[in-house]
Amino acid sequence: MQRLTTLWILLAATPAFAEGGEGGGWSNVIFHAINLALLLFVIVRFAGAKVKVGLEDKASKVTHDIDEAQKLHAAARARLDEYEQRMAGLDAEIAELKAQYHAQGVAERDKLIAEATAEAARIRKEAERSAELEFTRLSARLEAEVVDRAMDAAEQAIREKLTPADQRRLIADYLTRLEETTRS
Repeated sequence: MQRLTTLWILLAATPAFAEGGEGGGWSNVIFHAINLALLLFVIVRFAGAKVKVGLEDKASKVTHDIDEAQKLHAAARARLDEYEQRMAGLDAEIAELKAQYHAQGVAERDKLIAEATAEAARIRKEAERSAELEFTRLSARLEAEVVDRAMDAAEQAIREKLTPADQRRLIADYLTRLEETTRS
């Protein structure tokens, strides 16, 4: 320990001796080189093992960090490659989806047109049937009205032309026929 203290004092005083002289030159450079060699010797002699262990630990840590960085870089590269493959396939997938949706749209359109056509045909048939029924009903009503008017006109004509003597004769004929039918 005493040696270390002495060496330390000498090394600390060395810069003072170096500046006190004539101005420098080669002697100054040689003095600094000797000073550096002594300092390195002291460091290696007394702290060499610890410095070596520290440097080995630092080298081991740096090697480990480099390995980890390389693993992370490889993982990132693999992920990038995967994403690039997905992106390359994305255009084809989009085109495929568009084609599927277009086909579904065409099928849905055709289905709706078929349903609308069937519904239109059903409505048309129903309208025709309804029109026929209405025509039949109106024809029957018109026919009944024509018959009623014809009966009214005939009755009116008969009343105007029928005399009281004709009325008695018609009544007598009716009663005679009635008697004949009841006898049979």
